[in-house]
Amino acid sequence: MNIEPLKTILDLTNNKQNSIVFFLNDDIKSKLNNYYYYEEKNKDIFINQRIICIKKNNLLLDVTGKIISINKNKIGIYVNNKYNKFIDKNLYYIFIKNSNSKSDDRDFFENLLKNLN
Repeated sequence: MNIEPLKTILDLTNNKQNSIVFFLNDDIKSKLNNYYYYEEKNKDIFINQRIICIKKNNLLLDVTGKIISINKNKIGIYVNNKYNKFIDKNLYYIFIKNSNSKSDDRDFFENLLKNLN
């Protein structure tokens, strides 16, 4: 089912992250420290970012991992050093964590994207 119980609330609020987190289980809330809510119109996502995906229809945590690929509406996620999972980003509330480590190429990809446009 593609029912989104928080849709009307999120349409009315300015702070979508706080509104979503308010309705989540305490265990999920604790995992969202240092993560921010991803909105396609405001931010870009990049390969190697940490991601947490919460299903829109039941507000349960479904996937946590590292982004390995991005195609239009599909995101490939490397889950716990075990397997890859591909999700439709329209079915999830997505929370992203930026890493400041030198091994993370986020800044490189962001600058490359800006230079290509």
